[in-house]
Amino acid sequence: MKKRIISEKFLCEIWEKYNINDTMQTEDGKSITILSRGDKNNELDGPDYRNVKIKIDNKTLIGDIEIDTEISNWEKHNHHTNKKFNNIILHVTYENKSKQCFVTTENKRIIPSISLSNYITSKELQFYLSDSNSNKLYKIPCHDLNNEISEKVKTDYLISLGSKRFSFKKRKLFTRLREIAYLNQRELKEPIVNYDLESELRRLKFNRDDFNDPIIWEQLLYENIFTALGYSKNKENMNKLAKSVDIKLLRNLENNTNLNKPLEAILFKISGLLPDVNNLPDEETSVYTRELFEIWSKYTDLDYGQRLHPATWNFFRIRPQNFPTLRIAGGVKILNKILTENLIHNLIKLFEIGKDIKKLRKKLREIFVVKAEGYWQEHFVFDQHSKTKLMYLVGISRADEIIVNIILPFLSLYFEIFSKKLSYKNVLKFYLNFEQIGSNKIVDKMNSSLKIKSKKSVIYQGSLHLYLNNCCKNKCNSCEIGKLVF
Repeated sequence: MKKRIISEKFLCEIWEKYNINDTMQTEDGKSITILSRGDKNNELDGPDYRNVKIKIDNKTLIGDIEIDTEISNWEKHNHHTNKKFNNIILHVTYENKSKQCFVTTENKRIIPSISLSNYITSKELQFYLSDSNSNKLYKIPCHDLNNEISEKVKTDYLISLGSKRFSFKKRKLFTRLREIAYLNQRELKEPIVNYDLESELRRLKFNRDDFNDPIIWEQLLYENIFTALGYSKNKENMNKLAKSVDIKLLRNLENNTNLNKPLEAILFKISGLLPDVNNLPDEETSVYTRELFEIWSKYTDLDYGQRLHPATWNFFRIRPQNFPTLRIAGGVKILNKILTENLIHNLIKLFEIGKDIKKLRKKLREIFVVKAEGYWQEHFVFDQHSKTKLMYLVGISRADEIIVNIILPFLSLYFEIFSKKLSYKNVLKFYLNFEQIGSNKIVDKMNSSLKIKSKKSVIYQGSLHLYLNNCCKNKCNSCEIGKLVF
């Protein structure tokens, strides 16, 4: 039988789409559990997946993974000398002919490796290859079979999944809130390296009083908004930035009704994206950069966390409107509202007194849509004029994503902890009736396959949940639609 050639693209499809054994062993015999498979990195350079979450023995790690057909490709491809691979937590290969147990990064970290050939049988491999070659990976199994199921049955099921996804987001926020409260109570700075607080936090009992400090809620909101603004390609760096320049530190800035420029100066410097003032072109466009650098010089002694390297930010294959420079500038406007306009208090009040869906939607969009003005209306990056004027730093579509994925779960968690039942119900009612602007390829595909016309966010979220957890993994037996069809 002719030997089949296994490509990296195919291995990525297996990593994403198929139910390979979730509990495996590294080449040196350590237990490994895949908790989250992360986000595909579409850059030409850099690791294959970001934001992967795994557990090796009892230690939880969050970071990048690289997938190669053979473990020796790590050095053949010069990953060991490339700084973009310094956040790798696992090297995934198909085979390990050289019997290596690990690879090393540019900063000399030892990275464990696993070989998928140990966990995929010949029969499964043949099925995967057949499935891949026939392009079935990108078509949900019941595409041509669910016509006889009423739209109401499908819609009700998607609503239940959308509610489940909402609860998951809230639990994720609560986990991070406990971490922030723990660090805040002990006056600890966010660690630079990955850490595992899970076992310690499980032993601790928290009560309502542990969450009274407004700073922990401000930090939670700040981190999650910045992460959302980073999209898939820069969300990890945006999250790191919010942790490095935390709310407690920013509360040390002079009391001012507008902190936009100090915030820009600090965040752009710590992000690594503020150009070197000694190497600026002698042009009018550099005036703003020099101004930010002068402002930064006033705050150099504050206790910042990890500084980011400019090479870790992704600009390639990203629309200029989504460049991280613009996302940080837009995030600064919202951060300024947290620090100087009592944003969280205002959000709480909206849902304590408001039940009108249209009015609430209008108010929320007014808060999170950020218009471009001044320097960032004419620049996508520092010191280069853009050919067209930018209208928004955060548009309506992205604002709606922030409202649905962050603000509503955040407020639901707050009202639940502090037993504000009416406000809690108002949040859920809003979520179940909110229609967001914007589209998503997965959701559009699901709506087409399931013949769903509703634009409600809860169904949008339910479609995402169904696709990511069932359809692309062929788990039809645990899907209520699949049970009726197959």
